Amino acid sequence: MKRNLKTGYIVVVFLLLLAGLAGTAHATVSITNPSSCPAPPPLTSGNVGVSYTQYTFVAVGAGGTPAWSVGSGLPPGLTLSSGGVLSGTPTTVGTYTFPVTVAKEVGGLGLASCSCTVVVIGSGCNFDGTNIGVISFGNIDPSSAGPINNIITTPVNFKCASGTTYTITYTSAQTLSGTKNSIPFTLSLAAGDTSNSSTTDISLLTTASQILAANYQNAYAETDNSTTNVTINWTGNTGSPIYATVNAGGTVLNTCAVTGSPALNFGTLDAATNAGGATATVTSPSIVCTMGDPVNVTSNGGLNYSGTPRLTSGSYYINYNFSFAGSFLGAGATMNIGGNGTGNLNMGATIPAGALDNAPAGTYTDTITLTISY
Repeated sequence: MKRNLKTGYIVVVFLLLLAGLAGTAHATVSITNPSSCPAPPPLTSGNVGVSYTQYTFVAVGAGGTPAWSVGSGLPPGLTLSSGGVLSGTPTTVGTYTFPVTVAKEVGGLGLASCSCTVVVIGSGCNFDGTNIGVISFGNIDPSSAGPINNIITTPVNFKCASGTTYTITYTSAQTLSGTKNSIPFTLSLAAGDTSNSSTTDISLLTTASQILAANYQNAYAETDNSTTNVTINWTGNTGSPIYATVNAGGTVLNTCAVTGSPALNFGTLDAATNAGGATATVTSPSIVCTMGDPVNVTSNGGLNYSGTPRLTSGSYYINYNFSFAGSFLGAGATMNIGGNGTGNLNMGATIPAGALDNAPAGTYTDTITLTISY
């Protein structure tokens, strides 16, 4: 009998275990609220030093009182109660992913779990990476019509808590400065916002910063720079403002531009009327060169040069003289230095006395090439 009782006891225990397993297999539990369990998006974001809005998980299915637990990975300062309430005051910035599990038991044990994410940012707004941004206006050509917009060399991104109202303040009047220049430009940064997500970067810099032509066309050739201090304030959360620096730069080129169709026209001549020579009517080119830079001009002497420039008609030639300023200083892109006067090209041509004596009737021409070096 004792052996039989022992055997029967073993059988009974075995049957109870099977019954328990069968009950577990049939108890079904799932987690609702948040919809982010088990899939993204993450839960409501938290802010360092700001009490986290209590978040209550809900379990459905099976029966009884749910018992909640959490694995490793909770943001420091937050806890999950056995009743499924996530609360506390975050202490450390970061993105935290952690498992949440619920157990319910009526007629068997039911389990469900999901993976949740909470993003903790600093109170209000915080930079995502560097707070020193760089924009560039590149090579600034004083002869160009402009305006010139910037490119972003080093971006600055920041995040703010959802619903945070933030403002961006800085000195609106900016200047690219160097040894000689002071070039005004408008700095364009992101506008303030009242509805943003802490999981989305906000770009501080834009490509709408601009220099107007009138502000750089008379600039000297050099590299110029600017530094702007930016403050980002917010309301609705505690904490101090955050600060960024925006460095801007551009290089004014040493350049020249020539437009127009220059010409020397002696008109209709004859040996008697013009025995003492003749002077050409000059149509000057339009020349603009970077302010203050030395400019050198050389001539090839014309197509028919032989000790002196010559006009030609077939096999006949008329000697003439051609003059121009060999050097001068650039006067900026808004000033034409191709004409006459101090610091200009001063181009001209004359036919000396007696040069027409042996020239038969005809149309005489020549082409001269001037090379402008800068």
